[in-house]
Amino acid sequence: MSLSAAIRSIPRHPVGPPSHPADLQSPKAPRRLKSFLEKTLTRANPTLHALLALLLLTACNPTPTPELHVFAAASLREALTETADAFQRANPKVQIVPNFAGSQLLRLQIESGARADLVISANPDHLEALHHSGLLAAPPTVVATNQLILAVPAANPAGISGLQDLTQPNRRVVMAAESVPAGAYARQMLAAHAAATGQPGFADTVLQRVISFETNVRQVAAKLELAEADTGFVYRTDVLASNGRLHVIQTPPQVRVTATYPAAVLRDAPNSDLAQRFLTFLRTPQAQAILTRHGFGAPA
Repeated sequence: MSLSAAIRSIPRHPVGPPSHPADLQSPKAPRRLKSFLEKTLTRANPTLHALLALLLLTACNPTPTPELHVFAAASLREALTETADAFQRANPKVQIVPNFAGSQLLRLQIESGARADLVISANPDHLEALHHSGLLAAPPTVVATNQLILAVPAANPAGISGLQDLTQPNRRVVMAAESVPAGAYARQMLAAHAAATGQPGFADTVLQRVISFETNVRQVAAKLELAEADTGFVYRTDVLASNGRLHVIQTPPQVRVTATYPAAVLRDAPNSDLAQRFLTFLRTPQAQAILTRHGFGAPA
């Protein structure tokens, strides 16, 4: 609304000002304050009239704080929260609204029309699917890497020493579902171990020991922390985030799997310019230092 339009829209009938300062605390305070300003505007000279009208218009129509909606893989929770805080300190008028979930769920939400400006996945496949569907503004950019590892509760009550122990009877294994990046990476690790040791049935045997397939990697870590399973496949960053409640079981170099984290701005992002700025920030030394502190590796 223009200033002149705002002035014309103000009623001209005189109304008395608030009778007491305490009146401003009552439910009718906004209407009384507006009436007082209207009366003042009616009697004021044109210059003051315009100034007060502008103040009234600004008070009734404050500039909203831009919100950047970031959909991110669950394993990024701590690191991205700290990175977002750093970005907001440098851009105090920006509010980052994160949505953490399994990458497959983030993809489904976006395909279903959820509002998002930027998406960060733990697996390139999901972003490639979004890209091929025309939902991304540009091809994805890798912002970090991670390592899938075999983990146990800190006390390791089952005495797990390596992947081969997972085939023993009564083992309780937990992993993410196959559609979840951590679940797909776990199956890659099992296949690599089977090939390296000449055990074609190894992966199938281990999968028979799985007591639950979780919808994101943080749920796997939670079950291990509660000792509801003997061992499971999580990211190195999940072990660091557990504050000592999880322990890493070393695996041979030839079976290790590296996870990549691609990110992209959505084609219909409400704040595409701001999303691109945050994406660029994620690859800066400042942001990479935060990610490294949480156990992530540099972009490939």
